Amino acid sequence: MNEPGWHEPPRVTSVLRTDALDALAADVGAGEAELFAGRYLALLEQRVGNLRQAAETADATGVREAALSLQTTSAMIGAEALAGTVAALPTVAGSVVGESVAEVEVVAAVTTGALVARASAAIPVGAGA
Repeated sequence: MNEPGWHEPPRVTSVLRTDALDALAADVGAGEAELFAGRYLALLEQRVGNLRQAAETADATGVREAALSLQTTSAMIGAEALAGTVAALPTVAGSVVGESVAEVEVVAAVTTGALVARASAAIPVGAGA
């Protein structure tokens, strides 16, 4: 579908790199890595909301701060699809285009699902994929 206004979904080959979680566990310990993953999930919706609000109000500084927070924490947790989507956000006059924020929201939802599935499968951080 390439109708006007229709955007192709991002081509995602990997939503979650579990080796990033394992590397984090190796650096700070499995318990701390699990806590970080839990905090990441708990704050993900708020971070995406901050990006949406900044984009809607054309707050260029807010967009940069929200995007950096979301991109950095996503990369640390191994959510490479989300980190990449945020990094690729197009800007117009210093603010993010609203349709692009919707794409971030979709990728964030998929990322949440992947992290919850990993936790539900009882795969401890640091145990490898």
